[in-house]
Amino acid sequence: MSGRIVKTTLKIAVPLAVVAAAALYLPLDFLRPPVERALERGLGRKVEVGAVHLDLFGAPGFTLDDVVIHEDPRAGIEPFAYVPSLDARPSWLSLLHRHLEFSYLNLSEARFQAPTLNIVKTAEGPWNFQFLLDSASRGQTRVPAIRMRAGRVNFKFGDVKSIFYFDNADLNVDPSRGGFVELHFEGAPSQTDRAAQDFGRFFVDGTWDPSRTPRLDMKVDLERSSLAEVSRVIDPQGFGLHGTIALQARLSGSPNGLDVSGLLQIDDVHRWDLVPKGGGWKLPFKGSLDLHGEKLDLASDPAAPVVLSFRGRDFLSKTQWDAEAQLNQVPIADLAEVARHMGAPVSDQLAAEGAVSGSLTYDQGGLSGHVELKDASLGLPDVQPLRAKSAAVNIGDGVVSLEPSKIEIGEKESAELEANYDFFQSRDPRQPRESQQPPVDLRITTKGMNVADMRSFGVAAIPMLDQTKQGIWRGWARYQGGAWSGEYDLLNARIPVDGLADPLRIQSASIKLNGARVSITKLRGKAGDIAFTGEYRWEPGTVHPHKFNITIPEADAAELARLLAPSIERERGFLARTLRLAAAPLPDWLKSRRADGTISIGMLTAGESSVSLNHARLLWDAGIVRLTGIDASWLSANLAGSSLAGDLLADLSGAAPRYHFDGTLNGAPYKGGKLDFDGSLDAEGDGLTLLDSLRAEGHLRARSIELSPDADLTSASACFELQSTRWKFGSVEATQAGETYYGSGASQADGKLVLDLVKGSRQLKFSGPLVASAP
Repeated sequence: MSGRIVKTTLKIAVPLAVVAAAALYLPLDFLRPPVERALERGLGRKVEVGAVHLDLFGAPGFTLDDVVIHEDPRAGIEPFAYVPSLDARPSWLSLLHRHLEFSYLNLSEARFQAPTLNIVKTAEGPWNFQFLLDSASRGQTRVPAIRMRAGRVNFKFGDVKSIFYFDNADLNVDPSRGGFVELHFEGAPSQTDRAAQDFGRFFVDGTWDPSRTPRLDMKVDLERSSLAEVSRVIDPQGFGLHGTIALQARLSGSPNGLDVSGLLQIDDVHRWDLVPKGGGWKLPFKGSLDLHGEKLDLASDPAAPVVLSFRGRDFLSKTQWDAEAQLNQVPIADLAEVARHMGAPVSDQLAAEGAVSGSLTYDQGGLSGHVELKDASLGLPDVQPLRAKSAAVNIGDGVVSLEPSKIEIGEKESAELEANYDFFQSRDPRQPRESQQPPVDLRITTKGMNVADMRSFGVAAIPMLDQTKQGIWRGWARYQGGAWSGEYDLLNARIPVDGLADPLRIQSASIKLNGARVSITKLRGKAGDIAFTGEYRWEPGTVHPHKFNITIPEADAAELARLLAPSIERERGFLARTLRLAAAPLPDWLKSRRADGTISIGMLTAGESSVSLNHARLLWDAGIVRLTGIDASWLSANLAGSSLAGDLLADLSGAAPRYHFDGTLNGAPYKGGKLDFDGSLDAEGDGLTLLDSLRAEGHLRARSIELSPDADLTSASACFELQSTRWKFGSVEATQAGETYYGSGASQADGKLVLDLVKGSRQLKFSGPLVASAP
C-alpha cells in the first residue's frame, strides 16, 4: 500500500518539479500584459517588463527581468526605478476574485547591475514617493510591500540630478491595514564628484501615516563617519577639519513641519595637517525640518554656556547654510583646548582664566563674529601672567583679530597688544611644519617693560631682546610672516657676548628691526671697566653679517686683554700644555663669527705708556682677526709726537695666538732726535712668552741722534733685526760732521748699543746705552 502511495506521489511531484524548474528559464511572454497591469495598479504609474518567469519554489510568484517603473507625470519624465530583477508575489485573495494584485515586490540586482531608485522633489514641494503613498491612502491603489537590497538611491530636483546619492542601499516599505506604512532604509551616503569616501551607514526607521494630515515618525542614525566627508555634503570645499561624527535623531510631524531632536557626537577634531589629540563633544539638539521646502533649523540647549544653531536651505540641491554659536561666559581655558585641537600654537602648559561672551557665525563666506574677553589671564610656567580686564576679538575673512588692548604684566608694567591670526591658512604638506611661516601678525607697544617679561607672550623672541638677560625696552615690535620688525629703545640691559669675559652693559640704545636685519644706533654702554659708544648692524646673508662702529674714550690694555681672553686663550689641561699638544678645536661661536667694523680709542694705556688709536678697520673671520688701516699716535711723554700706521693680523686658531704686523713708526723720540721704522713684527703667546717670541725686521732712519758725547749723528739709516730684546743693525749709513760712515751694529748683553763704522781706512766705534724708551 505504501509503495503505491510513493509511486503516485512521484508521478505527480516529478512533472511539477520539471515544470517549476523550466519556468525559471522559459519566458512566459503571454503573462507580461496582465503582470504589467497589476504592477501599474499597485504602483500608480506605468510599468514595463522585459521578461516574465514563473517561480514555483518557495512562495510561488513571478521573477521579472529588466523592469522599468515610470514616473508620475507630476514628478518628471525619468523613470522612478530601474530594476534588473524583480520578484513579485501575488495576493492569493485577489486571485480568488480573478483580479491579479501583488502583495510583495523584491527589487534585487542581476548581472552585476543594482536596482536604482530616483527620489524626486517637485517644483511644487511634494516628493514623488508621496504621490505613491498618498494614492494608497485614498484607496486609489493598494501598494504592495516593497523590499530592495544593495541598490542605489538618486536624488533629483525637478530635472536636475543631485551629486548626492545613497549606495548599497536597503529599503523596506510595508503598508499596514490601518493605513500606516512602516519604513526602513539604510545606505552609504556618497557623492558623484568624489571617488573615495569615508561615510558610515545611514539608517531610517519609522512609520508614515498618509492620512488626511500626513505624518512621519522616524528614528534616524548616522554611523561614525569622517567629519571631513560629512562637511563636504554641506559645503563642497569642506571646513578644513578632520575627525569623526555620529548622529542619532528622532523626527515626527508632517513632512513640511517635522519636529527634530537628537544627539550629535563629534570626536578627534583636528586640522587636516595635524595629528588628532583625542577628546570630543556630545551635543543634544532640537529643531524643525521642512521636507517640502528643504529647510532645516537646529539648535542646542539654550541654557548652556555655548548655544549652537544650524540653518540649512536647499540642502540636497544647492545647499545654503549657516551655523551660529552664542557664547555666554565660556571659560577661556575651554576655548584654548578647542584652539589647540584646531592647530593654533597654544602651549599645553598654558594656564588660562577668565570668560568669553559674544557670537560667532560660520557660513559659505567663512567664520565671522565678535567676542569679548573679561578678566582674562594667560600664563606660562616661570613667567608673569598676562592680564586684561577686557579685550575685543573680531573674526572675519578667515582672520581672528584682537583689537588694541591693554595688557598688564606684573603689578607695574603694561603694554598694548594687537594681533591677527589666520586660523585657516593652509600649509604645504610637502614641507616640514617648522620651516613654514606661522599665520600670526602680532604688534606689541609699550612705554616701558622688563625684557624678561616678554617671555609671558609665548612668541618667538624679539631680536636683541632674546639675548638680553635684563633691562627695560620701550617702543613697538611687530611679528609677521615669521619675522620681527619694529623700533624700540633698550635701557640698562645686560647682553652676554661670546668671546667677552663680561656681558655688555647697555646704558641705552635705539634699535630698528626689519625682518632678519637689525640696526642699532645711539649705542652707549660698558664692557667691564671700558665705556664705549657706537653703532651696530646685523645683516645676514652678507660675507660679514656683524657690522659695527665703536668709539672708546679710554681703555686700559690690561682690562682690554682680560675682556678678550675668552677669544684669545682657549683652556688646555696641564698635560696638554706640558706635552705641547695641539690646541682644542675652535668653539662653534668662533667658527661662525664674521664681523666688519671700525674702532677708535681715545687713549689706550699700558703701564706708563699711552696711545691714541685714531682709526682702524677690524675684520674678523673665524680664527683670523685683522686690524687694517691702523692710524695711531703716542700720547705718553717718552714717545710723544710719534705715529703708528699699518696692518695687524691675529691668528687665534692655534694653540697660542700668533701676531703679525706690517707698518711704520714715525717720529719716535730718541737721544735728542727722531727715529722712523718701516718693517714687520711677529710674536706669539702672551705675557713673557709674547716678549720672548718677538721677532722684527725692516729699515730705520734716524735724525739728529746723539749716541754718546763723541757720537753726534746728523742722520743715519740701517736695516734692523729684533729678537726679543736684542737688536742687530746692518747696512748702516751714518753722517757725522759732514762725513758719511758705513758699517753695522748690535745691542749688547749689558744694555749698550755698539756701532762699528768705517770710511776708507778710517774706523770709528761708537758705544752708548740703549735706553728703555727705544722701540
